[in-house]
Amino acid sequence: MKTVFVSETSFGKARASFEDINASQVGFHFEPAPDDEKALAALVRQHRVQGFIADLTPYKGPLYEALGRGGVISRYGVGHDSIDKSRARRAGVTVCNTPGVLDNAVAEHAVWMLGALARPVAKAYGEMHGGKWQPAEGIEVRGRNVTVLGCGRIGRSLARKLGIGLGMVVTGYDILEAPHFGEDSGFTRYTNQLDRALADADFVICLLPVLDATRHIANAGFFKQMKQGARFINSARGALVDEPDLYDALVSGHLSGAALDVFEREPYQPSDAEKDLRSLPQVILTPHIGSNTEESNDAMARMAAENVITCLTQGPKSCPNLIA
Repeated sequence: MKTVFVSETSFGKARASFEDINASQVGFHFEPAPDDEKALAALVRQHRVQGFIADLTPYKGPLYEALGRGGVISRYGVGHDSIDKSRARRAGVTVCNTPGVLDNAVAEHAVWMLGALARPVAKAYGEMHGGKWQPAEGIEVRGRNVTVLGCGRIGRSLARKLGIGLGMVVTGYDILEAPHFGEDSGFTRYTNQLDRALADADFVICLLPVLDATRHIANAGFFKQMKQGARFINSARGALVDEPDLYDALVSGHLSGAALDVFEREPYQPSDAEKDLRSLPQVILTPHIGSNTEESNDAMARMAAENVITCLTQGPKSCPNLIA
């Protein structure tokens, strides 16, 4: 029987889902993954692991070598910037992920973040719990301009919720040529020119992947292109945002608020101790919970497991979710 190592973050959320999977040729080994990759590699060799269910922890090299040729890493999630695909290929390790199953969860969370910025929910919550009664004025979002940066599955799901559901004017931006959107897409318009995407947006929601061209795309110049009083939301990856530049844009009053679910360093640690986003009352922070729902955790667990089972029993070419 082939052994699949399920790391703690993954089985902590959805162990029952993994245990429910009936796979006669594969057995799941549940154990907290050591922080040290060399120690993890030793465990992989000790248990003769051939498949690994990975969370967001970055892996540099020893894990791929320990899995060896024919090994499989299945990301419990969509993003795979934590996996060194080049090293995996050189080691003969297949890499796959779980696309599609968390789209609605992440899009819904982005909607809640937008709503919490439009109405000062976090501020009111804190004041009420502190015994204060200070009603604060918000804004309505119907008819407001919102730009969705990234028109993949999550971006399209979000556009429908905002455009059709809330009556917002949705601009889609991507680095690619304009895709075809149907009448029920939720998008009002599309551009691949960033300055146009930012110029008149009341809200900007970042859903881009992390690439060389997008790393720290949300920097001082980016925020200056946003209009006075706009609000910024990041639901994708922390590396897209220059956090000190965002802090400056908020403190200066150019941006009226921001909501972040992802950070360059997780758990969040400010790269500049004097520019800690937690110190700003107009900032809403959540600990990377966009996809963390009962429904998506179950679906991700099942797909991550199915990816490994398929690769180990039928070969990588039979798996529809290959990355490398």
